[in-house]
Amino acid sequence: MTIFDRFIRYEWAEYALETTLQNQSSKKLKTWLEDQGLGSESARRTSNVLCNLWFESEDQSVSLRQKALNLCSSIEENERVVLHWGMALVRFPLFCQTAGVIGRIVRLQGEFKKAEIIYRILEKYSNQTTVKRAVERVIQTMLDWKVVHTKGNNTFFPSLPRRIQSPQLAEWFFQALLLANPEKYWLVEDILRSNEGFPFELSSQRQALYTSYALSIQRDSFGEEIVGLRAEVL
Repeated sequence: MTIFDRFIRYEWAEYALETTLQNQSSKKLKTWLEDQGLGSESARRTSNVLCNLWFESEDQSVSLRQKALNLCSSIEENERVVLHWGMALVRFPLFCQTAGVIGRIVRLQGEFKKAEIIYRILEKYSNQTTVKRAVERVIQTMLDWKVVHTKGNNTFFPSLPRRIQSPQLAEWFFQALLLANPEKYWLVEDILRSNEGFPFELSSQRQALYTSYALSIQRDSFGEEIVGLRAEVL
């Protein structure tokens, strides 16, 4: 499993995205990070995470990343956080799991503590030292990306959900959610209120689920609408 084991400033993610948009080599990331003040080893490891986001791909994430790059020219710059978040969900299972646990807790109680997130994630893993550190880095990254904030005492709160204005961007994010999770189909209501997508307001983009070629809407045995990816895009 690829581990999100470094704190990633938003400006670093943006630099990596711009680098790949300009068809430049990922090798320049390490040098640039060193220029930002990181030591050689820290720059190397941080560059590895950024490369996993915006350069290296496997399987379905190749197509998803290319769609993200194509969207950059048609969305506002401040909407790019949706692209970074979606790629992180797909490329880093631990990022996805951490986001899901945080989303579930904040929907129930409106806040979370770092310790309770770490505890819930560690229940699934044996390599606890590495995983604990990675979860801490994910939360630190979320804080820098301004999707959560803290008022001290190690208690965190979700920032106001960001509304996704573009139907094309919403469709892309729905695809990212489906690729990031093992379930083949989601209930329509569940994907619109997905825990992993807690920083974003998705309910206004319901229509994007129905008009997307890449997504398939069916009814399950209980008559409820479910959504999945079409086989040809898998």
